[in-house]
Amino acid sequence: MSIPESTFQYPGIGDYVEVRYGLAHGVSPGRITVRTLPGVANPAATGTARFRYAGAMIEMPNCRVDAITAETDYAGRSIARIEILDQRWAWKYGSISGEYNVRTHDGNSVQPETEKSPRQLARLCLAAMGEKGDVSRMPDHLRPYVHWDYKVPALALADLADACGCRVVLKIGGRVAIEPAGQGAALAISPATIAGEAALDLPETPPSLTFVAAPNLYQVDFDLAPVAVEPSGEIVPLDDVSYAPPRGWRHEPLPDYGNVESTYRQLAQSCVWKYYQIQPNFTLPGDPQRPENVIERIAEVLPLQPHQVESDPLPDQTLRRRPPWVYGLFEKGAATFPQVRENQQPDPNLNETPEDLYARSFVVDRERGLVIFADPVFLYRKGDDDYEVRPARIKLRIACQRRDKQTRGVVRYEVTPQKRARQGAAQAIVRDDIAREVYVNHKTKKVISNENEVKRQAAYYLTAATKELKAAQSGTLTYDGFWPIQPDGAIRQVTWQISAAGQGTTVVSRNREDELVDMSYRERRLLERMVELTRTERRREQRGERR
Repeated sequence: MSIPESTFQYPGIGDYVEVRYGLAHGVSPGRITVRTLPGVANPAATGTARFRYAGAMIEMPNCRVDAITAETDYAGRSIARIEILDQRWAWKYGSISGEYNVRTHDGNSVQPETEKSPRQLARLCLAAMGEKGDVSRMPDHLRPYVHWDYKVPALALADLADACGCRVVLKIGGRVAIEPAGQGAALAISPATIAGEAALDLPETPPSLTFVAAPNLYQVDFDLAPVAVEPSGEIVPLDDVSYAPPRGWRHEPLPDYGNVESTYRQLAQSCVWKYYQIQPNFTLPGDPQRPENVIERIAEVLPLQPHQVESDPLPDQTLRRRPPWVYGLFEKGAATFPQVRENQQPDPNLNETPEDLYARSFVVDRERGLVIFADPVFLYRKGDDDYEVRPARIKLRIACQRRDKQTRGVVRYEVTPQKRARQGAAQAIVRDDIAREVYVNHKTKKVISNENEVKRQAAYYLTAATKELKAAQSGTLTYDGFWPIQPDGAIRQVTWQISAAGQGTTVVSRNREDELVDMSYRERRLLERMVELTRTERRREQRGERR
């Protein structure tokens, strides 16, 4: 009985000394390394690589020669090393653009015309790569926000797979599949098994996992107080400004400010009773009423957001966040004063008092927490001999984030499924397309929050991360000859090789990767920089930021 021969074929390579090919997860190309004698091979630029054994064939189409290198082996013989990349060499090209799963402006749902499931998004990437693939094992209930702006499709697909707890897997024959990480076939013991090992792989797990959402978004009705601009540009309370008139602003006739020194009169006319600034000493809605949660400086909520949290429906049934509102008690231009009672306060329920909404022109300086009006805004009060000008009792309704008192880092909503370890840092799973949003419904006087929705999405991402970190039965088996074993979510690597003695073997690794070449320090640093760049780019896409 003859022993089956293991052979390798590629156009232009008729003879060889050694062959080795490792097929592993990911979008980077696998490498077929062929060692042959100089001058006996003239490989075609592209072609199909075939491994044959006992009637079985492993075929990898659309391979491409990457490099041919002359080297000397340990016996002093000259050897030509031919590097051939599998079809993933072409995946570094192409582009894909699109914005999908855009949240409505209330943050609680997806704009219908942009909705795509993970499987639909994966198919878009595969089509842009010129590939067909199986996406049936991807989870499909999430709606991750993506913004692709001429992104390389393979990188977009890899990011999407990672977010769903999956891996991009190239199969024998050139088919592509998205497989759940860690799930797949077991290692099969057969008469062809010639070596192997099994182990309980204890991954380097963090002490705990924490889901971290985008910065919290609060809708706040800020108290406003009048301020003025110093000649230096500094913003100070109105009564403290250096060029205040001798009798103060209450008795200063509007809008000429004739008692202000002429050098500063134009400056006064530009800001007095027109500049109002948000005031501190309050607790954000939805946060526990504790001393550490009191906003003591307005820097803790700056810069303000360009909108409210609440939204209004548009004609196409989508929602758009409301612009900032100013409301409260101010003189509206009537001839009889005062219009406001001494102890009257602004009513936040503007459904009942729509006339309190300020309808004239203003802008919000979000960086400094200023509201800048086109016209003076004030109240009149009856004095001893005449009416006096007093500050308007007004509020700014706008969204803000919160900054930590010590670090000034933005405060994010966190979900930790287990108690934090006393020592060691938690692994953070950061998603910038999911945020806890809070506002007060002033009609019902209830705090409204999407916290349950954030928790629901956090549970999925935490579960996916836990599965990936879970200790798994891993191992490596070596089989005599070539066997068409497909990689999947658990089979991470299959390597076919022909030794210098002519023996063909198949090495299969489950939940581990054994055939890794050590990298130099420069290569490791380059990889680390690339990983950080990819992470930054992914965060930018989740936030919907453009370059």
